[in-house]
Amino acid sequence: MLAVFKKPYYMKNYFSLFALLLSPVFVFGQVLNCKTSIDYGNNEKNGHYAKVNDIDIYYETYGDSTKQPLLLIHGNGGSVKAGSCQIEYFKNNYYVIIADSRYQGKSGNGNEELTYRLMANDYYELLNHLKLDSVNIIGQSDGAIIGLVLAIEHPSKVNKLIAVAPNLRPDSTALYQWGIDSTESDLQKVNAKIKNGETSNEIRREKMLLELMLNYPKIETEELKKIKSPVLLIFGDSDYMPFEHTLEIFRNIPKANLFIVPSAGHRTYRLEPEIFNLFCKRFFDNSFKKPSARDGY
Repeated sequence: MLAVFKKPYYMKNYFSLFALLLSPVFVFGQVLNCKTSIDYGNNEKNGHYAKVNDIDIYYETYGDSTKQPLLLIHGNGGSVKAGSCQIEYFKNNYYVIIADSRYQGKSGNGNEELTYRLMANDYYELLNHLKLDSVNIIGQSDGAIIGLVLAIEHPSKVNKLIAVAPNLRPDSTALYQWGIDSTESDLQKVNAKIKNGETSNEIRREKMLLELMLNYPKIETEELKKIKSPVLLIFGDSDYMPFEHTLEIFRNIPKANLFIVPSAGHRTYRLEPEIFNLFCKRFFDNSFKKPSARDGY
């Protein structure tokens, strides 16, 4: 099959109808370019609930529990389904755990303001519930931010972290202004619906998730320097973050590798699962190294 060059331009909350119609698999508007054997996210056999920080967290587990545990953390507005391509790939060699984050999927909301540090603590307590001392992590977007917070605040829990397209701040030094403008516009529409009397759980969740992106995260570069675990940073070359911010994150994590996926936007884990999963496995299976051309590499 002849590959055609493209430089995608992704808006965080919108999807191309044309792409959806051509896609082999899609769930709730989330394109999955992989074949799956199970309806992940709706699998009663593997689904569980845990009481975590006064809310019920829904999670699914796959694979042999005696093998290396791998925690998958989805992005904003996602769910277990978003990690379908990674569950399918890793479940034979890892013990895979994936949950619906607070305010998303089948998990509860709670009454606290939604922050990344709150969600990171949810995942910390979920790992304690599962009696897991240390895990590998693949986190995408919001999940990558949560992964960074876990590595900062609970370093013993993180063996290796793959952080896909995180940002440290919600301002235009870390995100393109068009992305911020789009999120602000979406929030205005949600607030208008609430003002007109809509009170559904769905509208409350949408408001909270949009406010999360506009007000957080708040991670200092000095905090990144405390991360002890090896980290693989993955970004698309047409992602939401300017390259300057990508490099800021990379240069401040002591044991960091950087992978820029060509002709890719924000969702390489779903749109390009073959290359994405291959590089994740490569990172997990090999000892961390930061080679330099200066040393002959």
